[in-house]
Amino acid sequence: MSTAHDFFLSGDHESGRRIVAEAVRSQGFAVTSTPSGGLLAKRGSDAATIWLGGLAGKNFQVTLTVDFMVDAEGRLVARLNRNMAGGVLKGGAIGAAKTDAAFQETANAIAAALHTSGVLATDVAHH
Repeated sequence: MSTAHDFFLSGDHESGRRIVAEAVRSQGFAVTSTPSGGLLAKRGSDAATIWLGGLAGKNFQVTLTVDFMVDAEGRLVARLNRNMAGGVLKGGAIGAAKTDAAFQETANAIAAALHTSGVLATDVAHH
C-alpha cells in the first residue's frame, strides 16, 4: 500500500497544477487550495462515515492532499498523500481498503492525465 505518490512534471508549473487538480476532481473529489499552495481533496460524507464506518458505501469520507514542490532540476513535483490512520479509525479494515482504493484510483487518474498532456516526466510510489 502506497502512502504517497510523486509525479515529476515537465513544462509550465501552473498548467501542471491545473491538470493535477482536474484529474483529482474527475474522481469525484471537491478540491480546495491549502495555505501552502497545495490541494485538499474530499469526497463522501463525514456524518455517514461516523455513523456507518466502512459500511457507508459511496458516502465513505476520503480525504487526500496534493503538495507541490520543485526538484533540483526545476521540475514541478506533485505529491499525492493520504492518511491511512484516518481510514482505519473511521471504518476499520473496510475503511482502510476504501481509502487505499480511492488513493490508487486517483494516482492512476493523475498519471493518465499528465501522460495524455505530455508533461509526465516520471512518477514514484512511496510505500
